[in-house]
Amino acid sequence: MERSGRCGAGRRWLESRTRSPAGGSRGASSLGRCQPGEPEMLRLSLLLWLWGPLSPLVQCILAAQAEDVVELEFSTQRPLHLVSPSFLSITIDANLATDPRFLTFLGSPKLRALARGLSPAYLRFGGTKTDFLIFDPKKEPSHEERSYWKSQVNHDICRSGAIPAVVVRRLQVEWPFQEQLLLREQYQKEFKNSTYSRSSVDMLYTFARCSGLDLIFGLNALLRTADFRWNSSNAQLLLNYCSSKNYDISWELGNEPNSFWKKAHISIDGLQLGEDYIELHKLLRKSTLKNVKLYGPDVGQPRGKTVKLLRSFLKAGGEVIDSVTWHHYYLNGRIATKEDFLSPDVLDTFILSVQKILQVVEETRPGKKVWLGETSSAYGGGAPLLSNTFAAGFMWLDKLGLSAQMGIEVVMRQVFFGAGNYHLVDKNFEPLPDYWLSLLFKKLVGSKVLMARVKGPDRSKLRVYLHCTNINHPRYQEGDLTLYALNLYNVTKHLKLPYQLFNKPVDKYLVKPLGPGGLLSKSVQLNGQALKMVDDQTLPALTEKPLRPGSSLGLPAFSYGFFVIRNAKVAACL
Repeated sequence: MERSGRCGAGRRWLESRTRSPAGGSRGASSLGRCQPGEPEMLRLSLLLWLWGPLSPLVQCILAAQAEDVVELEFSTQRPLHLVSPSFLSITIDANLATDPRFLTFLGSPKLRALARGLSPAYLRFGGTKTDFLIFDPKKEPSHEERSYWKSQVNHDICRSGAIPAVVVRRLQVEWPFQEQLLLREQYQKEFKNSTYSRSSVDMLYTFARCSGLDLIFGLNALLRTADFRWNSSNAQLLLNYCSSKNYDISWELGNEPNSFWKKAHISIDGLQLGEDYIELHKLLRKSTLKNVKLYGPDVGQPRGKTVKLLRSFLKAGGEVIDSVTWHHYYLNGRIATKEDFLSPDVLDTFILSVQKILQVVEETRPGKKVWLGETSSAYGGGAPLLSNTFAAGFMWLDKLGLSAQMGIEVVMRQVFFGAGNYHLVDKNFEPLPDYWLSLLFKKLVGSKVLMARVKGPDRSKLRVYLHCTNINHPRYQEGDLTLYALNLYNVTKHLKLPYQLFNKPVDKYLVKPLGPGGLLSKSVQLNGQALKMVDDQTLPALTEKPLRPGSSLGLPAFSYGFFVIRNAKVAACL
């Protein structure tokens, strides 16, 4: 609660004087002629020199400023965890293949350029419709797919022609109607089987390969024999085709088996599912596919019967999987509010879910890697006018930070492109705020996870995470640190680095909404510059703002950003 009376006025005056017209912090330049990089004590001394004895208003202003300076504590002796270089990964929902014509979208050079920006990453093809898709090797490709393949005149398919413009326009006009059909099917829980062709598999694999992504394909687990064992015959047809094409694909079997009864009135326990995975593992070993990995069981939130299913599955079949996968969403997309998206209490619910999953894995298959196989802000396709806006970034960045800190090796974002409101790229192939946030994360954040803490009580609204910097970035080197932080307070917070790093140069990458929508904007700015593609195949430069050594790291109200501490020479990062 903010102070009332003169102290409340002092805080508001200070905020108004340290906020630029664009909403950023001007630091001390408005309180005299100090430069933003000068130490806090010099700023306070100037105030005293200018105003003489401490009036009550001056005392309150100084108290407000001191309260908004937050000291950080780092633990950098050794890494907490080592996450995968593909830690931030993405999904394409299987519902895109319900009508395979819409897979033609994946031939867009712009969509591929955007996906390539997030490489290295896994591309998971999965979701509810996984268990209602049947491979038909004799099915002819759609007219749209044929039009696309005819345009591929170059021997290098990744450099071939784009989707014919007339095809793109027609599909984009029809896509909203397809989305409504998919949502209706989901809400009514009446799912119908669909078939897909060899051309559909080719389109998906080509998109992944040309974007520098590793494809993980979800197989239908609801194809059952009379005694409810998994019927692997359709999977065998697909494996045979992929072997003939030398496709490098990893596999999953089914999606959220804990909800099979709701979707198809079929109940599968963990023991049976484990046996099914063992059967699939045998098929993969017999195939000629290379570098084959198997992931599962892609259970939903760790509650009640789901935990029981996961535990029994891991005991029965956990040995044959390379990583344990599970899913997480914070909210129901149909009732979520803006306040939910900005609530630290909502963000903290994720911690309990991770702890439960890790506990079950440690008790049944100790040492087995754990992946977040599908995740976003809100289930049911996301929250309209929320999950695709700047506000969603708080959930996304915090989930990445907590996942790395707690030992989750890979996090797969639902969805890169497709139905719903939680996509990274919209139907017109325009990147949304969470895409730009993901791109920044990829470029700046390395695999070694360290610990950062905010000193003082009740800092749940100011959340900070620390990694070694991604050394593939041309500007940075081994030993550098990347701090990322989100501020859920309604005032600017000034982060103060630990004393051993206080005089190091820092590059700031501050992300704020762009346009009149505020937190609900679908556009963002980086250090005051709008983020948008240069052209259909060129991503913009992500330009840093260098700060002077000794500067506090200003983080405005309801914003998030990255701070790269250069020349840190941290031993754990060398």
